[in-house]
Amino acid sequence: MKSMTALIIVAATVFPLGTLCTAGEQVPATNLGNGAGFKGKKIQMKDKGEVAYLMFFKAGQDFEATTDGPKNTDVNLFVYDDAGKEVGKDVSPGPKCSVKVTPTKDGNYKFVITNAGGENTVIFKVEFLARSRESSLPRRL
Repeated sequence: MKSMTALIIVAATVFPLGTLCTAGEQVPATNLGNGAGFKGKKIQMKDKGEVAYLMFFKAGQDFEATTDGPKNTDVNLFVYDDAGKEVGKDVSPGPKCSVKVTPTKDGNYKFVITNAGGENTVIFKVEFLARSRESSLPRRL
């Protein structure tokens, strides 16, 4: 009887964690094409809403994905590479999120945006980051 109770407790604990970890992977993504041409998107999000977008980026194109909204809801931003590996996230409280990524290879990147705490109009942007001249030069030892 004790082992059955322990099994139920473990299952009840592990199942929700597994569900949370893979939630972003289960959201169907809308392909927005080449990230270089993306100008931003206004998203009407419901409480506990979730959206996902795919965009193509070239290796070495540093970019920053951001969210913001007029209401103080809890928006989170997750970024996954072509293989489904999480390469960045911002789960800080509030509507503002920022994730900087330097793609290591050409491919599609998936952006998953979640919202909790009420409805909000979320502004999603991706901007390319300029590299300083010094950071692009080879280092001398």
